[in-house]
Amino acid sequence: MVNYILLYKIRRIVKKILKDKIADDEIATTPKSCIGCLADDISWEVYYLFKEKEDKAGGPQHDG
Repeated sequence: MVNYILLYKIRRIVKKILKDKIADDEIATTPKSCIGCLADDISWEVYYLFKEKEDKAGGPQHDG
């Protein structure tokens, strides 16, 4: 099942990151552009969203 709320949050964050990178001329259009940096920024934001969701759900159960 698709979690549309999480999908919307991810989309909103990605859109903001892209707008910021475009405004700063940092998105594959100039010599200073860095696709890897953009991917890192997006990856970290998605990671934090999943981490936040996991923390709200009580986190994973670990034996030990």
